[in-house]
Amino acid sequence: MQDRVRAWCAEVAAGGAPVRAQTSWFRADGSEGTLDLTLQLVQDQATGVAYLLPNGTDVTDRLAADHATAQATVAQAEVDALRRADVTRAADLAALRAVEAQLSRALELSEKVLANTADGIYGLDTDGRVEFVNPAAVRITGHSREEQLGGDQHALIHGHRRDGSPYPLEECPTWRALRTGARVVADDEVFWRRDGTPVPVELVAVPTIEDGAVTGVVVSFRDLTDRLAAAEQAAELHRLEEQAAQERALSDRLQQALLTPPPEPDHLHVVVRYQPAARGAQVGGDWYDAFRQPDGATVLVIGDVVGHDSRAAAAMGQWRGLMRALAYDDADDLPAVLRRAERTALGLGVSTLATALLARIERRPGLPGSATRLLRWTSAGHPPPLLLAPDGTSTLLDRRPDLMLGVSPDTVRTGHEAPLPDHATLLLYTDGLIERRGADLDAGLADLQAALTDLGRAPVAELCDTLLARLVPASAADDVALVAVRVRPEGPDLPGTGIDG
Repeated sequence: MQDRVRAWCAEVAAGGAPVRAQTSWFRADGSEGTLDLTLQLVQDQATGVAYLLPNGTDVTDRLAADHATAQATVAQAEVDALRRADVTRAADLAALRAVEAQLSRALELSEKVLANTADGIYGLDTDGRVEFVNPAAVRITGHSREEQLGGDQHALIHGHRRDGSPYPLEECPTWRALRTGARVVADDEVFWRRDGTPVPVELVAVPTIEDGAVTGVVVSFRDLTDRLAAAEQAAELHRLEEQAAQERALSDRLQQALLTPPPEPDHLHVVVRYQPAARGAQVGGDWYDAFRQPDGATVLVIGDVVGHDSRAAAAMGQWRGLMRALAYDDADDLPAVLRRAERTALGLGVSTLATALLARIERRPGLPGSATRLLRWTSAGHPPPLLLAPDGTSTLLDRRPDLMLGVSPDTVRTGHEAPLPDHATLLLYTDGLIERRGADLDAGLADLQAALTDLGRAPVAELCDTLLARLVPASAADDVALVAVRVRPEGPDLPGTGIDG
């Protein structure tokens, strides 16, 4: 039997038609039962991945009830035949007693099955009147045994369709089994409870036949309420997954459209990276920007809008646009740029909170050491810049950050500055690079510095890719934006230094 099931699975998985069959199975307690098994191939529209979906219904009790009823019918027929023959001999009387004992055992078994099965079961005569009904049928329909016995079962529980319209007797699957003598299966019917509420059911109607004539029908039915509720829940989850995938795709397109290539200023090598979160529904508001001002200085911006949805991505576009426009021709007061951006956002109804770091790299001869460029920056609640030396040592330019954007347009913002030595690499990043569940920010910053110790002389693009691979897990739940700037010395690089030029 295992080989047959494996063959069915292979057949369906290879693109074959769905398979429905009955097969043996073993319950957790070791007992053997019969399973009505359906195998079909389901494809996830979002990912294109195909899944083999098995669906099984335990029909052991139903088959046992059918078998017990058939046994009782056969035994009763034998008893009637012996009685009509007016047996007089002792051997015939013994045979009659044996048959009667068999009938008694069959009836006892039938009563046990009827009393303990979870499926509702009832029997009808040729006029559709109830001859017997089991406790499950009473429980599911709410009609007592006394209400059902001898009554018109179709009129009592099956006389109306799901929409309340009349259900003609000649279209009823139970009546069709009575009329044709054939077994009828229906998996989308509705019975009506005593309180007037509908209960979805699947039913099997099996005619009883004596001397070639239909003498009644045994109907077993199952309440599908829980199964249908589970199917609706699965459909809703699938709908939400598709919606999230569509939202993520839209947000990603918006985000990628805004994340433009960096400029290529003289003596600076700028590399940018953006890595989306692993989870499809988690799109963030991370962004970066880099452009040159009219005086030749290079402006860098990195930020992160609070939230993980399409609204966060849209707000990111608004903040980025505001800061890009306001910073382009303002070379002197970076804190003032943030204040103007915040006031403008408030006036335009942009209420989403965001962290941001606005920086400017400008030529400044006469700085200490070999530095010919000065970094000036201001931070609105953003992680600190990091300066990496060629020997792998790094320094966090950790200054007390001001409030994040969107909290108060009257916040007093401060500016900071630091020299940028030749061959040094400046890193700006969002918190997705350093934040991990269960660890604090200091630990994340320490991990960042540890991951850079052998990358001080690596080409900038290689540095960025290696850093992302080392620090960002495959299951990351947050986006990461990264900007790396390598300071080139004035004039050509010395050969063999390994410095990316």
